[in-house]
Amino acid sequence: MAGLQTVQKIGPVLDLFTVQRPEWGVSEVAAAIDVPRSSAHALLASLVDTGLLQCRNRGRYRLGWRIVELGETLRSTVDVRSCSAPVLEELVENYGETTHLAIMERWSVLYVDKVIGTHNITVQGARVGTRLDAHSTAVGKVLLAQLDKTELQRYLTARPLRRLTPSTTTSPHALADALEMTRTAGVAVDMGETVSEVHCVAAPVRDDMGSVVAAVSISVPATRFASRRAQLERAVIAAANKITRSIAEAADIVPLESRNHPSLEPVGSCPRAS
Repeated sequence: MAGLQTVQKIGPVLDLFTVQRPEWGVSEVAAAIDVPRSSAHALLASLVDTGLLQCRNRGRYRLGWRIVELGETLRSTVDVRSCSAPVLEELVENYGETTHLAIMERWSVLYVDKVIGTHNITVQGARVGTRLDAHSTAVGKVLLAQLDKTELQRYLTARPLRRLTPSTTTSPHALADALEMTRTAGVAVDMGETVSEVHCVAAPVRDDMGSVVAAVSISVPATRFASRRAQLERAVIAAANKITRSIAEAADIVPLESRNHPSLEPVGSCPRAS
């Protein structure tokens, strides 16, 4: 049981290390995850032994190079990012707006790829590696919509839904209704719910078994969104299907169509990333 408890604390410890705060001391970690200093020291030492952390001068800790190795291993074994990259670039080429690829990781949206738009005024978007609340983002709504009832109820009741802008949905009931609409339409919208001046549309990416594994989105300044919404929704759905088709073809399997998204039919394969 003690070993399991230690494993459960690894995630929260690694989550502490961010771009804004890349270095932590033992006492700081102990206070942040609410454990005795001795326990924090033992946990940090174990992570150093595995290469996930490195101990700097004065007992300060940073992420270790083992993280990079694991990242490269992930990139070589997961097709989603490589299949998505040329499609994200194609969307920017055709529409000039910033595109993102995101996954759900421990109840947050994790951005794993992006391509900056080409308009004179464009959305910079979330950096790769950024985590955002799922309920306030288009990609997050797409990913939440694929959860089963038990998982979704757990998400809705685990914590209050944060209000980030005046448009953010903070009612669990209203969010559940919005997710039902997302399942029916096959596309989700963020109407300035994370950043007031930014609107987004997103659609689900599926693996070769038909399960939603990621979401692709287009982010647009609010001033350009209303007149282009229908066009961008069609574009992001087509892009998501193109990635889905590419993932399935990489596995030599015809993708399974989702019962929840009968309108999302494959539109052809995407070019392989070089």
